Amino acid sequence: MADTYKNFAELAAARRYISDYSLSIKKGKSGIVYFTPHGGGIETGCSELAEFSAGPDDSFYLFEAKLSSGNSVMHITSTNYDEPNGRRFIPQHDIAVSYHGYADSAVKNTKIGGLDTQLRNFIGEEFTANGIAWEQEPEGSSIAGAEPDNIVNITRRGKGVQLEISTLQRTSFFGTNTGAQRRNTTLPEFWTYVNCVKRAVARHKSTFY
Repeated sequence: MADTYKNFAELAAARRYISDYSLSIKKGKSGIVYFTPHGGGIETGCSELAEFSAGPDDSFYLFEAKLSSGNSVMHITSTNYDEPNGRRFIPQHDIAVSYHGYADSAVKNTKIGGLDTQLRNFIGEEFTANGIAWEQEPEGSSIAGAEPDNIVNITRRGKGVQLEISTLQRTSFFGTNTGAQRRNTTLPEFWTYVNCVKRAVARHKSTFY
C-alpha cells in the first residue's frame, strides 16, 4: 500500500502535533541510537522496543502516531522519512537500530536488514542462542533496509540495522497490547528480545572502539 504522505512536510501540513502525533528524543553519549519512525499506533510495540532498548548513555528517537484508529495513514517509508529532527539526530551516532513491524499474525519472526552486516550477524547469533525466530531479509526486498538513504543508514558510519518484526511476535511482548498499557505490561519475552539486541550492539561496538 502506498504511503498517504510522500514526506514529512505533507504529513505535518495535514496533521496536528501532540494530538495526532508526537516526537520523543533522548540524546545519550554512547554513540548508539535505538529508534522507530513508525511508532505509536502505526507498528505497535516499536516505540516500547526503541525506548527500553536505550540504556542511560544511549539515545532514542520515537515518532508516534496517536489517533484512536487508522494510524497507518501516518506511515512514511524509511527512505522517504525526512522529519527534520530525525534526519539531524541519527547522523550524530555510530550505531543505529530501527524497530519496525510487518503484518503476520500467525508466525513469530524477525526479518533482519540494514547495511551494517556485522551487527546484523551478531543480532542473528543472539536471537538463535535464545530461541527467537529470525531470517536475513534478502537485499532486493522492499523491507531489507539496504538503501543508503534509509534513515537507519545515515549514521556517521553510513550503516545501521533494521528489524522488521511480525505482528504475532510484537503482540507476544505485552500482557495488554494497547497504547496506554504496553509499556506497563512488558513480558519476559520482551526483555529477552531487547537484551539480545543490546548484547549484539555491545559486541559490535567493542570491535571498533
